[in-house]
Amino acid sequence: MASMPERDPYVPPTGNVFFPLASNAHSLVTGSPVGGVRSRLKVSSLLYEKVFLEAGSTRIQAGPQGASWWRHGHDPDRPAEWQTPRGRKVGRSAPISVAIAQKTAPGVPATGPFHEVLHSETSICWLPTLEPFVHELPSSCDWIVLGHPGDLADEFKRLEDLWKRRDDANGALARLVPEHIVRSRLVDSASHDLAVGASGGWDVSVDRFHGRVIGARFAGDATIQTHGLALPVLVPRVGDLDWADIARIRKLKAIERLRAVLREVEAEAFDVARSGGDLESAMHKAYTHKVADASGKVHRLRSASAMGVAELVVGAGAGYATTGLALLGPVAGAGVTAVVMTGWHARRIVRERRQRAWIGIMDAIAAATP
Repeated sequence: MASMPERDPYVPPTGNVFFPLASNAHSLVTGSPVGGVRSRLKVSSLLYEKVFLEAGSTRIQAGPQGASWWRHGHDPDRPAEWQTPRGRKVGRSAPISVAIAQKTAPGVPATGPFHEVLHSETSICWLPTLEPFVHELPSSCDWIVLGHPGDLADEFKRLEDLWKRRDDANGALARLVPEHIVRSRLVDSASHDLAVGASGGWDVSVDRFHGRVIGARFAGDATIQTHGLALPVLVPRVGDLDWADIARIRKLKAIERLRAVLREVEAEAFDVARSGGDLESAMHKAYTHKVADASGKVHRLRSASAMGVAELVVGAGAGYATTGLALLGPVAGAGVTAVVMTGWHARRIVRERRQRAWIGIMDAIAAATP
């Protein structure tokens, strides 16, 4: 395997995860979709030191003739609310319309006349916000932080632009999202959110739909080719637990050790990938000596009533080292657990059916089964 080019910007993994607005917008609607995001937040609370939530809200619209994107800042006097399925349906029924007028004085809003510069049917109308989750949290929940990422440095802006250009030529992505302008809006959002993650050394948690958009990069005719493997990890299934229980489980020694081990393995994966070493051999050794033991201790926790199987995915390609975590599903019983944990499960990730979102240090828990 060739060494990673030194010109690629690189920030070591920090053990933190970032939940952006745009790349979770599809699932930030009341009902089971927002419940899935909540489950990812709870699992992330066990596997990461800090969970960063993007503050405020956005309005994302796109259709055959155009797209618009508006950001609304955090307003403590007007609590943000999740979009409802009915509200999303109503939003799609109205056209996208953008009008502008000339200002008469600096700093004074224009009064008209207004001229319409965009008019389109609406294919998507999303109003994502993560702020309602913060109101659910107990005072002891000090690891979840609401805020805004800083501006990207120039090298990460160039990386973002590179991903956008590559995705414009991606046949797999065109099949997934046929409308060009809608696809372009999704690509812009995902590329920016992943670049933010790369710049901070954060994993990035996206919803299933955006995971498929990003995962299309690894299809057979995609513009990025990579190779790697997946290590099975046992984690408690905590989606149905309340936040007080999450806080208690998070402090258990076995969970703290698992977090530390996952960070060690991430760091080793990056060192090996960037030096052009044997990634599979290194990760096999790390799994045998670290991950299996730490994960097995988690499985023996009496406070964890049910377990799930996660994958620690590592790989390299197209100049990027790759790590991430994905919760796959429940473990049916001790027999299944033994099979998962005693075998070495190395699986290639360059298959369209996997539809994961692994580029750089970016994407963490792509989907958590509620």
